[in-house]
Amino acid sequence: MDPFTRRIGFEVRTFRLQPWKLWLLVATGIALAVTLAIAMAGLLLILVPAVLVSGLVARLLLGSGAAPTPRKSEGPPVLEGRYEVVEPTARRRES
Repeated sequence: MDPFTRRIGFEVRTFRLQPWKLWLLVATGIALAVTLAIAMAGLLLILVPAVLVSGLVARLLLGSGAAPTPRKSEGPPVLEGRYEVVEPTARRRES
């Protein structure tokens, strides 16, 4: 062991797997990956049509969501109400 690793208390242990154990681990990993891919594909085949159908139903029931276009008036828009003109020189200071 190297004196530096002995001084800081760091030890690395290596181990060897027998070839049949290594192949078994690889096969298990591949089987898990394939199982996960099949499960996700099945979920995708169920969820995509469900989301599309629900979106279509929502659009038909709720409308397109765009505000209706107002009719164009002939003049500029008018805000009706009572207005009071305040002159800048006529302001009073309140203390």
